[in-house]
Amino acid sequence: MDVIELIAELEEKVEKSFELPIVKKSFVNKEEIMNLIGDISLQLPDEIRMAKSITEERNRILADAQKQADIIIKNAEQKIISMIDEHEVTKRANEHANEIIVEAQKNAREIRLGTLEYSDSMLSKLDEQLKVMSDAIKKSRSDLRK
Repeated sequence: MDVIELIAELEEKVEKSFELPIVKKSFVNKEEIMNLIGDISLQLPDEIRMAKSITEERNRILADAQKQADIIIKNAEQKIISMIDEHEVTKRANEHANEIIVEAQKNAREIRLGTLEYSDSMLSKLDEQLKVMSDAIKKSRSDLRK
């Protein structure tokens, strides 16, 4: 019998015991009650050991589950940090690339304007030289005709 059954039997013996109605006292068979208490005492250590073992196993399982949950949370946090860092690196790289493109476009405009100014200046000098040469040719032809 287990402890629960032994306690139920003890309750039954107390309930069935002879009771004096006026004083509300009961007479029980002391030997039967003591035997039941002895049986309960013998059963209790096994029951307590089993309950303690079950409690320890439950606590171990809960501790393992908590450790696993902590590891999962830590990994998730690291993944989030990594993703944020990657995003920041990509964002900074894009910003830097855009700055380089803007600077290159500015330099290209300046070079283009410089090239146009230089070409215009060279063409203007060439035009002046051609005018001087044309005038010289006209004068030489005029001198030849005279």
